[in-house]
Amino acid sequence: MIYCGEMTEKDKENAMELTEHDNEIIDMFRGDLDVTVEQVEIAVGRADYYEDMEDDEITAAAERIYDKIQIVNSEYMQWFEVLLSFVFAIIGYMAPIWMLMFQAKMRQIEMEDEVMQFQTIILMLMRIERVNVEMILEWLERYANIFKEPIGRCLNNYEAGAWEALEEMKEEISYMPLVRIVESMQAAVEKIPIKDAFDELESERDYYQEKRKESNDRLIKRKGMIGKAIGFAPMVCMFVGYLIIPLVFIGLTSMSSSFSTMTAQTTT
Repeated sequence: MIYCGEMTEKDKENAMELTEHDNEIIDMFRGDLDVTVEQVEIAVGRADYYEDMEDDEITAAAERIYDKIQIVNSEYMQWFEVLLSFVFAIIGYMAPIWMLMFQAKMRQIEMEDEVMQFQTIILMLMRIERVNVEMILEWLERYANIFKEPIGRCLNNYEAGAWEALEEMKEEISYMPLVRIVESMQAAVEKIPIKDAFDELESERDYYQEKRKESNDRLIKRKGMIGKAIGFAPMVCMFVGYLIIPLVFIGLTSMSSSFSTMTAQTTT
């Protein structure tokens, strides 16, 4: 069933065939800004597809193709297209760097969480009488994720020399809160009671908890501001696009017409 206004398959095929032959003529004059209707008409008359047409039909086809050629030849790159290309180029160039910065920030947060977990484990183990540094390292390795490999290597080398193994671990890692924990373990290896070696650990843990709490509060506030900006963005865009821009355009148009009228009156 064919509804009113809908093209049949035969009409579609004829339209596609006509478009293909028009494109052949258009390609002949693409980029020629001085082309005339007469030149297009000559080219149409020489084409095999149009040879059976009457003169008025060839003229109509030439005018139709000429209009298409003018549209094609008048096409040029707009300023906003150049601007968008620069914007996308900068985004594409900076995207890997921004991704690395984001990953580094997330890694920093994960390291803070893991070291706070280490501090909690040590605070529980240091109250046990027979606990030693090797036992603490075993428990830390069990719950470690980011620092699992350096702690595991330290345990493997522990029997060859406890202080030396801890020193190698300290040189391998660069996160200062964990470095201080390793230095406290080195002090405990030197026959200092573990409870005395980690006597400042509880105060440090409280400090990092407060620091993390403050960072989380700032992050929540920042997310709240971003959420408010995103929520108000559609209303602002609608207000600017449907009210301010039309009013400015109407005002500039009126001003231009007024200046033209004044100039015409002055000339007369």
